[in-house]
Amino acid sequence: MSNLEDHFKAIWYRALNAPSLAALKPEDIQLWAGERGLDVTLVEERDVGAFAKTPAIVLTVGEVKACFPKIPAQGDPGWELRRQKAEAKAALWEKMEWFSPLWVSRGASDKILISAQGRSKQQAIEMFNYHTSTLYILSFQAVCVAQILPATRSLKDVCALAREAYLAFYSGYRAASISALIPAIEGSLTRIVSGAGDELPVSAKVDRVINRAVETAAQAHYEKMWVPQDYLSGDYLFGQDERVFTFETYRRWLQKSFFRKTGEYDGVTWLNRHMFAHGTHSDWQQSANFSRLVVALATLALIESWHDESHLVSFFFPEMNEDSKLLWQQALLQGNARMSLKMIEQKRYQKHGRLVPEMPTDNGALLRKAMLSNDCIKELVRPIRDAGWSVEVGEPDEQALYVTVVAKADGKQFCAALLFSCATDNGIYRKLAGTCEAILYRGAPYNQQQYAYGIDVHVGPVAGWLPPQAPDRKIRWRKYLSWNRLARLAARSAHRARSIKRAWASRRSSLPSV
Repeated sequence: MSNLEDHFKAIWYRALNAPSLAALKPEDIQLWAGERGLDVTLVEERDVGAFAKTPAIVLTVGEVKACFPKIPAQGDPGWELRRQKAEAKAALWEKMEWFSPLWVSRGASDKILISAQGRSKQQAIEMFNYHTSTLYILSFQAVCVAQILPATRSLKDVCALAREAYLAFYSGYRAASISALIPAIEGSLTRIVSGAGDELPVSAKVDRVINRAVETAAQAHYEKMWVPQDYLSGDYLFGQDERVFTFETYRRWLQKSFFRKTGEYDGVTWLNRHMFAHGTHSDWQQSANFSRLVVALATLALIESWHDESHLVSFFFPEMNEDSKLLWQQALLQGNARMSLKMIEQKRYQKHGRLVPEMPTDNGALLRKAMLSNDCIKELVRPIRDAGWSVEVGEPDEQALYVTVVAKADGKQFCAALLFSCATDNGIYRKLAGTCEAILYRGAPYNQQQYAYGIDVHVGPVAGWLPPQAPDRKIRWRKYLSWNRLARLAARSAHRARSIKRAWASRRSSLPSV
């Protein structure tokens, strides 16, 4: 192949010196190959490429093929347009501190990109988290952990840790799970290049791994033919091959976000190896970062399989096997057990008039919101409706410390508030007292005077509280009584008439016949 490669290079140099690549003909290539003494099997003009096509002349010598593109490596209008579109997409992924995702449908990927357009980085990442919450779900993560990671050499040692982190995350230990996986990315890169640059800086390891994966993808793009070097680069194929686009955007994520130096990082997710290692910021503990890490490790597993040309990890997401299914079910079990435990914790702390202390990835607001909303309907809204009012229920506040309802009837209204706990800051009591006629709380009183001082509206537990009757409630009740009494009298009269009729009939039958 080395001698053939020299011949192919010489032919390509002659093509470059021709008046125009676009005017290149199969006859020209065949003539030049013949002049070099090559035994030409076939020369054909066709489009080449796994995704975007490149017009070319393909020369076959024995079992070896060479591809001579008919467009320049730079400056072609079609290539320039595809490159611009690819750069625009890459910029959006960079805004969201991510890369072009694998195992996600084109429609879902485009939806994420569209939602990021014209938004700030903060808003774009919020939309990213919203969309991926329905993509990177528990079962998806289970397949990544149980099926994709074990398929690669560099991540086999991480599999047990990843399984434990996965289960721990859904057991409530989220920050610990995230911190366990952050070092795994650098460790995997080191193992991929082991024996060929263990002492390299991280940036060099990243380039070595990605460059090799891009080379393999480039060969696949051109059907493993000889191609001029300029057409094999990641720069040329960035807008031509979707696999190369994914590899290159993953490189950008590693370099511009995950491994960005502490003083240079300007992101929002704070998923940064140096921030974590040096403890300069704690927002890497965001819950959404766990699914990011699981997917990033699975993507690195695929990149390794292209680096090694083993192709053990497919671009098609695998069907869930029994191991993944059991892991997923185990996580669901852990989550359900955790929810029961959280309910017990809430009740225990509420007895002492306090909220469960915040954890780095859980401030308790989500559970409080669910409990507050549920008790509001049962303990506050139903009694008010039973008293004849129509009720409008508001949303719990951001911290789920209180919720308000407005009761209306016959042109009149009153407002009531339900607190999550009696032991609520006095400022909230005073704020609600400005708009509410009654401030109620879940559970029993706990040092009520210590919190609800300076309040001139009713304050007390919601259990046993009786709302005022609606203005027209008594009228409706009297009408109900009147109609009910008439109905009873009518029924009584009908019963009496039937009794008299039966008595006369009985008496008539007992008289002697004449």
